[in-house]
Amino acid sequence: MNKLNIILITAVLSTLSLTSNAGPLYRFLDEDGISTTSRSLPPSAAQKGYDILDDKSLRLIERIPPALTAEQIAEEERQISEQKEINRLAAIKAEEESKKQQQQATFDKNLLISYATEEDLIKKRDSALLYNQTQMKKSEALLDKSEKYSYTLQQQAAEQELAGQALSDNLKKRLQANKDNIKNNKDAIQQLNLKAKQLTEQYAADLARLQQLLTR
Repeated sequence: MNKLNIILITAVLSTLSLTSNAGPLYRFLDEDGISTTSRSLPPSAAQKGYDILDDKSLRLIERIPPALTAEQIAEEERQISEQKEINRLAAIKAEEESKKQQQQATFDKNLLISYATEEDLIKKRDSALLYNQTQMKKSEALLDKSEKYSYTLQQQAAEQELAGQALSDNLKKRLQANKDNIKNNKDAIQQLNLKAKQLTEQYAADLARLQQLLTR
């Protein structure tokens, strides 16, 4: 038997040996870096990556990549964690935007129900500002009255002191009560001024939005 026949017979026997047993075939690089096909997979080859072949046609079924190093695993986990955080923040932002759109839709609906025309809104604005101005005048009148009364009470207190008398409990109570009234009236005026500014700004924004909605 010549050398060529021996090689052919060896190849046939090797193929028959591979196909005679059931189970997958593995193709990997051995310790010398030589591509090897076998039904058993050494642990070292599993770490370096390998191919799974069809045991009949030797067709590639799946390619298993090399096992990750500790540094690669840590980096992969970091990237996964980072992506989860990005997704979480994106979900929060999307939810907030959705709520904002819903609130805007509700506001627009109520605005159109409340005002059929721009003139309706302007009338409501003027009425609200006029009422606020009326309350302002009342508070200013009460403040002026309390300040004048304070002057009268102070004169009474000065007369009692000049007479060598101690301030009466009644006068003390009236002084304190009038002092409280002055403070309350000043606070009310400050709040009404703030209210007038808020009303002006809010109605200006509402009017601009209503104009947009009516134009649509």
